[in-house]
Amino acid sequence: MTFDQVLVFHRIVETGSFKGAAAELHKTQPAISFSIKKLEEEMDAPLFDRTNYRPVLTAHGKMFYEKSLRVLQGMNELEGLSSSFHKKEEPEISLSIDGISPLPKLLKSFRDFSDRYPNTKLNLSFDILSEAERKVLSRESLFGITYFLSKNTQLEIVPITRVKMLPVMNRELFHSRKVKSQDDLLDISQIVVADKNKNGASFGLLEEGKKWHLTDANFKREIILAGLGWGHLPEHMIERELKDKKLSVIDFPQIHPRDLEINLIRLKRINLGIVAKSLWNELTALHD
Repeated sequence: MTFDQVLVFHRIVETGSFKGAAAELHKTQPAISFSIKKLEEEMDAPLFDRTNYRPVLTAHGKMFYEKSLRVLQGMNELEGLSSSFHKKEEPEISLSIDGISPLPKLLKSFRDFSDRYPNTKLNLSFDILSEAERKVLSRESLFGITYFLSKNTQLEIVPITRVKMLPVMNRELFHSRKVKSQDDLLDISQIVVADKNKNGASFGLLEEGKKWHLTDANFKREIILAGLGWGHLPEHMIERELKDKKLSVIDFPQIHPRDLEINLIRLKRINLGIVAKSLWNELTALHD
């Protein structure tokens, strides 16, 4: 059995005739008939009922068709992979994304990109604070998407979107503790995500107040919703809770809502492949 025989078989099924398969595959009709005859001899079973005007799959033919679909799909994927190799497309690209980034917007872009480059694997890591910058500088990630940046001159930095960070507290906690001034926050734990790189990349800290340090941004959201403290969260992450009045927004002189610029970063000295260039251009086009 050869792949060409399987392909001929499928073209007959799809076009509904030996003549149609011959035209689509640019073969003569006798060549198509001979290919199927050899396949049926090897299978030792008729695959088509030829008693009618158009060939109809037999029970054996239906089973063969269902099983051979996987083979055909696999060959198509291998042909696509071969084409990708010829075009010098990168097999994988790594990105580090800060947890406060607007994921729905980014993930749609990644999905569209993957549809265009199905043979390039996107390795996405979701990190916190200065970790995205560290990964890009250490070449663990080709690109980073983050607000938290040092003054490192090795990086190319392109603003792509903005995020509103809201200092919030469980509404019941807010009213039970009668929060009316910034001083009222001092005895309520501020939920803070700690920077594992310890470079001080943070904002909105009430220095003299109580703090609860975490290493997971999603856990921070759950703790605040549970009424165990207050802290800054991206507006897009808590839209439903704000609408349902489960959270109260805090707005005082030092602790208030603020807009953060989210940047796309990469090392300046890195040469990008054709797929990476395309992804970079697509992400830079996201700028609001």
